[in-house]
Amino acid sequence: MSKSKSTFHELFGETSLVAWEHRLAEGNVPSLVQIADIIEANKDEVLPSWFVEHLCNRLRFPDKPKRGRPPSKESYRDMSARHLYQFELEKFQAERKWALVSGQKRAKGDPPPNELAARYIQKKFYKHMTWRAVLNMMSSRNAPSRK
Repeated sequence: MSKSKSTFHELFGETSLVAWEHRLAEGNVPSLVQIADIIEANKDEVLPSWFVEHLCNRLRFPDKPKRGRPPSKESYRDMSARHLYQFELEKFQAERKWALVSGQKRAKGDPPPNELAARYIQKKFYKHMTWRAVLNMMSSRNAPSRK
């Protein structure tokens, strides 16, 4: 083989500038470790302008970790609990509304519909949690609406 021919690894390997030019065009961004590997593997070559531009952008604007709590994956139990909570809440709200329309007065110690629904869900699904924790979980912004 002659020295002018490139090997497969030089053209398509993890440290290939040609391969990374195509990957960047497709939206794949190399990590900082990969950039260091690319520079080490190609230290004898002049780096192309597109690579220098990408490197300068990465150095000026490094990746920042996402802030806040990472989103949790909801289990089937959680999804069914959320839907049952919405159903029970509507049921308790309808009962309260019917009682007001029929002229019954509400007792002082009567809990509101959202508390009743949360207590019901807590007994069925989350015995290890308090009803207030269940209420917070159900009323979070991730709760599905039934509209």
